[in-house]
Amino acid sequence: MPRSSPELRPATVDDVSALLTLMDSVHAWLIARGRPEQWGTVPFSRIPGFPDRIAGWTRQGVITVAERDGRCIGMLAAAPMVPPRVPAGTVPEGSMFIHTVLTDRGPDGQDVGTALLEEAERLAQAHSAPALALDHWADSPELGRVYDEHGYVKITEYTDERDGKPVRNAVRVRYLRAAD
Repeated sequence: MPRSSPELRPATVDDVSALLTLMDSVHAWLIARGRPEQWGTVPFSRIPGFPDRIAGWTRQGVITVAERDGRCIGMLAAAPMVPPRVPAGTVPEGSMFIHTVLTDRGPDGQDVGTALLEEAERLAQAHSAPALALDHWADSPELGRVYDEHGYVKITEYTDERDGKPVRNAVRVRYLRAAD
């Protein structure tokens, strides 16, 4: 039986616990695969202030939740603000920035990432943004391949620090066509 499309909706403060559970489960999945460099070693729910940041983003309308059968299976955090860690001038002014896009790593998460990236494009067009931009861990060939397939072009790399170690990150941009 074909899987139903995920339902997408703006997150509310009531979703914070489910969002953190999803983020922690994806984090644990990465750690189990020997990839602590991607997000560090501390679960998101245990990072001081992080739950409050997620709650704030829900109040600001930054987060979209993907659900199937009432269960949180994905999230998108996108806003027209580039984080200060991204080198100045690498992202076109006025772009919509994808701060986070992640999905359940089990079968329920299949095809949810595409739906969330399509939602990011819809949001960008609603804001008349010239482009979508994001950054990600540069040492993940899977992430590079996924973003290549969705039309994101690697613009530059920069080095950040995670758990006291240098980590390479890639900045990607997907230019949007002007609406007719």
